[in-house]
Amino acid sequence: MQSPHAANAASSTLVQSATLTIELTDFRNRQGVVCVALFNSPEGYPSNPDRAVRSGCFAITQLPCEVMFEDLPFGWYAVAAHHDENMDGKLNCNALGIPKEGIGFSGNPPIWKGAPPFQKAVFEFSPDNPLVRITMKYLLK
Repeated sequence: MQSPHAANAASSTLVQSATLTIELTDFRNRQGVVCVALFNSPEGYPSNPDRAVRSGCFAITQLPCEVMFEDLPFGWYAVAAHHDENMDGKLNCNALGIPKEGIGFSGNPPIWKGAPPFQKAVFEFSPDNPLVRITMKYLLK
């Protein structure tokens, strides 16, 4: 029979977290920053980064742009991103509510009548799936 200490030592060597890499492509320019929010539930998704598990705005120094969230527990997540070209900290929209800046979501679901639901953007972050690719979309030219 294995001692409880040996069992605890064995389970503590299992990797429970890693670095998630988010690769963002198809920016129309490198102006401003890309703001990325990672959610583990529909609450707050996609527009309330205060409810996100991780979030931040990052310089677009290279294309494609890579954002990494380190020491992230494995699980189910959805990513919402926007290209904040004028760096005002918000997604700018026209009078009809159509974004004037680029937006993107994990899974690259179609964008029709607003942001796709959490279920359309959710993905499993695991040792076999450490990378998410997002294509930025610009609905207005």
